[in-house]
Amino acid sequence: MHRIQRAMAAVGVTSALALVAAACAPYDATTESVIEPVGADASVRGTITYRERIALSPDAVVTVQLRDTSYADAAAVLISEQVISSPGQVPIDFDLRYASDEIDDRNTYSISAVITEGDGRMAFTNDTAYDVITRGNPRRVDMTLVMVEPPPELTPEGWSRTDPQRVEAPVHVTGVEMLWEGITTSGSDGYLRVDFAISREDGCYHIGREDVTSDGNRYAVTVTAFVPEPLPWAQDCSDRDLELDAIVHLGEIASGETVHVTVNSEHEHRFIAP
Repeated sequence: MHRIQRAMAAVGVTSALALVAAACAPYDATTESVIEPVGADASVRGTITYRERIALSPDAVVTVQLRDTSYADAAAVLISEQVISSPGQVPIDFDLRYASDEIDDRNTYSISAVITEGDGRMAFTNDTAYDVITRGNPRRVDMTLVMVEPPPELTPEGWSRTDPQRVEAPVHVTGVEMLWEGITTSGSDGYLRVDFAISREDGCYHIGREDVTSDGNRYAVTVTAFVPEPLPWAQDCSDRDLELDAIVHLGEIASGETVHVTVNSEHEHRFIAP
């Protein structure tokens, strides 16, 4: 689960936690009518998006709320609400009207958003506090929501929101080098260094296997990693901006012998033992 993504003073922390609790609670559209404040003369504007590659259905509904989140030990008072039916696809614009007479400059106010799908699922919500209006906070926010529950038709068996599945996959090889140790006139130990690139994002890489099999002077080396399952909402790990390496021991190789090495069934190399 994502954590609240900014440093806050004590009052800000409690208000953020109150906001997250309110946003993550089950939303029932029948319990609260749309608020159209009398004397509305101001607004909070912005956009709503999410990172997952999932399209919204025509029956989706976006609910944006402005609440007073000043007190952690009290319910966050609803100031204003905007309901957007059939919003289309992200980014979704919102313009939440409110009456400035309702705002106390000493208090903290926060925006939350929920996307409810036509089948009743809470599909997305925010887990980051978006404070607005008072205490130097803006009147425009660009919100990034997190997925709560994916479409059932896309959900594989055994999927769990709290325990993401990982799959084993070959690493992205960027270089191969043979290292020789214990060199003698009869032979030496061969170690294959495999350079590969991964995303530096947390959760994009978990160490996998480093195996070698041989048939005479031919070696097949496998270097893998455990990565997020390739689902539409999987974490984006496409930016391979971190270089790592794996060292695989091939064994003792006779002096002058030519060895053929294949890495992950596609990278072929030839080396001559010293």
